[in-house]
Amino acid sequence: MKSNNTTFIQQKTRTALVATVALSLLLPAGLAGAASSVTVNSSAVNVSASAVSEPATNTEVVAADPSKVKFSKEAAIAKLKELFPILKEANISSTELGSTNRYPPSPNQMVWTIQWHYQIGNSGFGSSSEMDALNGDLLNTSIYFSNQFDNESYYPPKVTEAQALEKARAFIAKAAASIKSSDLKLQESPIYDYGNALFGPIRYNFSFNLLKNGLPSAGDYLNITVDGNGEVVSFNKSSENLVYPSAVPKVTQAQAEKSIRDSFDVGLYYNPIYKNGVPDSWILSWSPLEQSLYAVDAATGKKLTDDGLTASSSPVTYTAVPQAKEVFKSQGSSELTAEQAAKLVEKVGYIPAGRKLTNKWLNDSYPSPGRKVWRLNWDEGQRGFGPGFPSQSSAEIDAVSGEIISFQTEEYNFSEDGKPKTPAAPAGAKKLTAAEVAQKANTLINALYPQASSTLKQIEYGTEWSTLPDGAGYRYQYIPQHNGIPVSGSTISLNLDVYGRLLTYYGNRLNTDKITQEPVAKITKQDALEKYAKQYKVELQYKRTGGYVFNNTYAEPKVTLVYALVPTEEKNSSQALNAVTGQWTTIFTNPVKKGAEASDIKGHAAEQQLAELLKYGVLEVDENGKLNPDQEITAGDLISYLAKATQPYYTNYNNGSERKAVAGTSVDSPYYDAVSFAVQSGWISKDTAFQAEKKLTREQLAVLLTSFVKYSKISAYLDKDAAVEQFSDASAIVNKGAVALTVKLGLLKDDGGKFNPGQNVTKAQIATIIVKLVELQGKTDQAIGSGNRY
Repeated sequence: MKSNNTTFIQQKTRTALVATVALSLLLPAGLAGAASSVTVNSSAVNVSASAVSEPATNTEVVAADPSKVKFSKEAAIAKLKELFPILKEANISSTELGSTNRYPPSPNQMVWTIQWHYQIGNSGFGSSSEMDALNGDLLNTSIYFSNQFDNESYYPPKVTEAQALEKARAFIAKAAASIKSSDLKLQESPIYDYGNALFGPIRYNFSFNLLKNGLPSAGDYLNITVDGNGEVVSFNKSSENLVYPSAVPKVTQAQAEKSIRDSFDVGLYYNPIYKNGVPDSWILSWSPLEQSLYAVDAATGKKLTDDGLTASSSPVTYTAVPQAKEVFKSQGSSELTAEQAAKLVEKVGYIPAGRKLTNKWLNDSYPSPGRKVWRLNWDEGQRGFGPGFPSQSSAEIDAVSGEIISFQTEEYNFSEDGKPKTPAAPAGAKKLTAAEVAQKANTLINALYPQASSTLKQIEYGTEWSTLPDGAGYRYQYIPQHNGIPVSGSTISLNLDVYGRLLTYYGNRLNTDKITQEPVAKITKQDALEKYAKQYKVELQYKRTGGYVFNNTYAEPKVTLVYALVPTEEKNSSQALNAVTGQWTTIFTNPVKKGAEASDIKGHAAEQQLAELLKYGVLEVDENGKLNPDQEITAGDLISYLAKATQPYYTNYNNGSERKAVAGTSVDSPYYDAVSFAVQSGWISKDTAFQAEKKLTREQLAVLLTSFVKYSKISAYLDKDAAVEQFSDASAIVNKGAVALTVKLGLLKDDGGKFNPGQNVTKAQIATIIVKLVELQGKTDQAIGSGNRY
């Protein structure tokens, strides 16, 4: 499922939806400046009571009703087989009306859920489809098992990306007839493009936002994937069937713009710059304050929080955390046992009676490789998944310091009826007042978080936000500070019930050790405000909130017509204003830079091959837009190119794992991720001393190519082959079998009767060879670039 679009890079980790997806790591907290208490004016538009209409909601999951079915099970199966002909060869494992495999359950239960089983030899594959039982719209299906064991020729693809898009639109018209073509808004440049690798099946991924009543609706999407043969292999459409209010606003555009403009403000923050999804460096930035990002309800003129609540008339404030008698103390330098870690949790967190410590794992922390963390579960011995997930409490604890990183009383917060589980009241206990619970929260945050009173500020959103649904308890949130300046992207949250029991504790904590110097803002606040005014515009749209679990509570799904700030250009959504340079800085970039054009390859003998590698992001231009095609490359460069061609996002493979030197390559090497991936894929032995920084010679290239195509053993029989003996400099070749093999495959050839084994290799030469490798797919005994994952 695709995450909601974000209108600002600093929409909060407080927002439950973005807090649960990878994208949330790049979103700064967007909180106020360095002062201990900061206020922000909140402007509201006055609208008469008679003009106000309540936003539409779906407040509960309604069980599927067979009597209301308009599109039969038989019709659904027939349509699926027509849309995906390969399903004619599959067996149906089960069919049910409703969707019971999601938690929380979807509000739309009038859905046919069909499980497929596809057999290929001795291997079986499962697939699932969902189709609307009321209008016959396809909701989702993925067909990725058809080429599991094929070694096919994928390149060049039979259809171009433009042709694939045409096929995608035509498929949508057949699969989901209720969607008008005019309601499909193609997302031009998604932050992540999980599209084509140069090796393997070609897949074109298209993401659409679905307009509702002609207006943008960030929570409504359609994702479709078309392969290189022009066949649709994946389809996924939002299906909650929420009720949308009228698209006619009660508040005018001018009124909304004035409200947003009058309350817009910025503050100074330390903002992380992400590399491969992990904070790599920091900048001092000007970013919008909390209430600056609130949308204006188009019916009431009031500001709405990210949770969809009416913003408090009181300003958001940031106050110091009083020091308590008991503060967090590290447990020492030796590693704790799981039982010791569990006792630390049981001392502060509420774990229902009858639950025992049953599961324990010691792993590296993400995103802090090398930091060992215990992941613990307490349950009642229940196993398996299905309706009513097993009651379970969970926690993460630093294995050395004993710091509790996260805790949940109920990891799976839903019972069979789709309602949140409510912890039982303690026998004879008395409910605490709001002030007493707040005091308990202060005691806990001091005990849980290192130096809480000096490093955290509490965020006050007002009584309504702080009170949990149905008055079940209270929630509190804190923002870390570094030298008095808030750290974007880091928030600490805890929930207590009315008896003062800790229900959840969670924090998106970023390592600030890389803030090595204290920059001074050279751009004034007024300059920052003027720059932001040009970056964003006010747009009428539907805002969807809820439908997720956060802080142990379920936020009901709701749709509201709002005026919201949106970037004038899509790239603006992932940029922060550097307070030192005044430049817009991209805090998160797609690690694969596809489609660039180089200014220095036109007319080059390898122009076509170089352009193809640029198109797939295997090669990248420099800051001047040049590729330098005749530049000699290193052995590490080759491995990097092959890794990108095989798996564009290979750099993320080591996230969350302890980084250790591999194959003679240190963790500080720019080639570390590529070499590590090559070792995992079996291209390089982990025991070799791979010299990634050395220039790549033709003979070394032959050896690495032989390993890449998995013919190293065969090459041993070719050391006296005529293909290598023909070269006048054959005596200078050490790895004759590898050279013979690559010559036979047409990857390398002679140069005036010589092989020149010690000659260095250029970018242009390697581009030509990689394209030949891609064209070899389907012609070798093993799939090229498949690797061995272990």
